[in-house]
Amino acid sequence: MSARNASPPALADDHDSPWKDALELYFPQALALLTPDLYSLIDRSVPVEFLDKELQAVLRASAPGQGRRHADKLARVRLRSGDDALLLVHVEVQGRLSGPLALQVFGWRMLEYNVLIRQRERRKGRALLPPQVYSLGVLIDQPWRSPQDAPAATLTYQSDFLAQRTRFTFPIVELNDWRTRWDELDALAPANPFAVVIMAQLQAAGHPDKASRLAPLLDLTRRLYGYGYARDGIGPLLRLVEWMLRLPADMETDYFLAAQRLEQEHEMSYVTIAERHGMVRGQADLLLRQIQRRFGPVDEAVVQRIRAAGTEDLETWSLNFVDAASLEEVFKD
Repeated sequence: MSARNASPPALADDHDSPWKDALELYFPQALALLTPDLYSLIDRSVPVEFLDKELQAVLRASAPGQGRRHADKLARVRLRSGDDALLLVHVEVQGRLSGPLALQVFGWRMLEYNVLIRQRERRKGRALLPPQVYSLGVLIDQPWRSPQDAPAATLTYQSDFLAQRTRFTFPIVELNDWRTRWDELDALAPANPFAVVIMAQLQAAGHPDKASRLAPLLDLTRRLYGYGYARDGIGPLLRLVEWMLRLPADMETDYFLAAQRLEQEHEMSYVTIAERHGMVRGQADLLLRQIQRRFGPVDEAVVQRIRAAGTEDLETWSLNFVDAASLEEVFKD
């Protein structure tokens, strides 16, 4: 079943980590695809500055201890006018609520992030008024919207109490809108790698059963080799595609054998199974060093648990580690 015809089921994967990596790797390209009007206002000769430390402080203040089902990037860019601008891209990976309440909760979260960022920046600059923040919501799953409804360009959070009114309108991108525009993504992909990221996400959402992903993963890999990317450009994209379209362990060998045939056809070097195992071991060693630095020496059972883990557990634990106050919190589900 192709991505353009697949119905959008609930996601079975945690995709916040690959989305964060994709936004950092291809931020200008993401803006060009997701919000072209804003992209046209940016001075692309000035490098993007990511404000990860500031954003983490905001997220901890907003929802301490909550699980992650979203990906966020806060960046400072230079506009063609010469002014600096703060951009918040919030990717809602998986809806936790449904119906009108989900709409209100998501709108409130976007308003809260916007206000907290502006408040923090105002205090840092000791200014009387805060800077403006452009907030963009990217929705992978829309639990409040019926399939027949037209995609929305904006969402509004509104609260009325006596004579008080709060109204916050912000732009959104509904990823499912691209399902009917698969050919457009395919045409854009040779010049814009973020189109490949969206294609991978759509395929992952259309195939929640990992055992059904081999064919769509190979199809996207074949397309990717045909887009004409340089050798050093195709590697990061392939890793993101494989990360989003994760296969069961017993199907990885079939995929790598097929991918090796594709690489031979296109005379490109691919990441081998041995290299993949080496990357997993490196990820485990890094997490272990971080845990020991924060919490002190750990017993052998913890060491073996980390070194025996697969990529999915290691990614979850690495994310948990960011906010963990104890070793137990690192290993929570």
